[in-house]
Amino acid sequence: MNRKLAAALAAMCVLCTNLAFADDTTYRETQTGGDQSVVFKDADFLSASQFDGKGAILRVAPSPKRVLLLRPRTQFVTELLKSVESL
Repeated sequence: MNRKLAAALAAMCVLCTNLAFADDTTYRETQTGGDQSVVFKDADFLSASQFDGKGAILRVAPSPKRVLLLRPRTQFVTELLKSVESL
């Protein structure tokens, strides 16, 4: 049973490769002398609105605030007094 399934799968892979070919109907090539001309038949033109002067403005992000990994304990004396009072 497994051999038949593997053979059927292999046959499908070999015989159905034409599905992966590109569609040649979207463009037309013509060669005249040494020149080559390619004309695409798509009517879906790209919008170039992002390239005009009214496009998005790029801004630089502000630099991150730098803090020390080892910060001095500014409230050390106050904390020490509280711990001594609780004894």
